[in-house]
Amino acid sequence: MPDRSIQAKTARAIFAAITGRYPGLELVIAWNQPMLRKGTSYVFGLSATKHHLLVNPFSADVLEALAPRLAGLRVLKRTVAIPSDWKVDAALLRAMVRLRLAELA
Repeated sequence: MPDRSIQAKTARAIFAAITGRYPGLELVIAWNQPMLRKGTSYVFGLSATKHHLLVNPFSADVLEALAPRLAGLRVLKRTVAIPSDWKVDAALLRAMVRLRLAELA
């Protein structure tokens, strides 16, 4: 079983990378998972599974636009599975949020 403290450390680093650039996003818990929201629209979410973390930009179009940068990660229909000990790619995460916010504008 993976060390949950490693997942927690990675999750904190992911949210810090995003909220450092986008401080206006509201951190909420929805469906028992941490999510970033702008108004009533979800922008980014994260969930922990037994073997990895799932990041969710709430848009298949965002994942499609970033497909070349997601090479090497397991891209699902609307989420990306990342290793629990992922070296956080802040630029990639911020690009996800930037594209999602553009969709909502």
